[in-house]
Amino acid sequence: MGIRVLLAVAISMSMASCSLFDGTPVREKIVPRAAEKSVDPYVIGSDDELEIVVWNQPQLSGKVIVASDGTIAMPLIGRVPAAGLTPDQLKVDLEKRYTRYVNGANATVRVSDPASHVFYVLGQVNKPGAYKLHSGEVLSQALAEAGGLGEYADAGKIRILRHKEDETVVLTVNYNVVRSGGDVSADVPVEPGDTVSVP
Repeated sequence: MGIRVLLAVAISMSMASCSLFDGTPVREKIVPRAAEKSVDPYVIGSDDELEIVVWNQPQLSGKVIVASDGTIAMPLIGRVPAAGLTPDQLKVDLEKRYTRYVNGANATVRVSDPASHVFYVLGQVNKPGAYKLHSGEVLSQALAEAGGLGEYADAGKIRILRHKEDETVVLTVNYNVVRSGGDVSADVPVEPGDTVSVP
């Protein structure tokens, strides 16, 4: 009889908790062991500093800042759209534009300061705050930048809040698995605008 009562209470609590989240734009995904580790290429944004090298053309090479309108100022070809492109896409565009002036133009584009991409670390870490996001950065690197976990941190319930256009995704990560070296696939990639919360 007692088991039936407990089962009924558990079911009713489960249904009540479901109704609390009906229609809300929040989805929670538990990531205790494995995680999808596909890393999207870096997308250039305003305020980023780019290092552009046009092979054998030092007068066309150098560091530039992406302006608030998303463009960069380049010798000979003027303002070129950069925001919203990957470094590889910008490289191809620059080579096409410079072909008019340089035979067989060969460019390299590197993000030297990703000022437009930041993430935040809060809670039980030694240096909470905002940090620049580097290409391919994962949770362990983000926590290292924040000075590592605090003495009383609960590494088993680290949450990453990720704001999408129409929803907020909360990833709950058991970081103990990463720290012990048991399964580094739980070392999830960090995305621009993420908030890492360490309880």
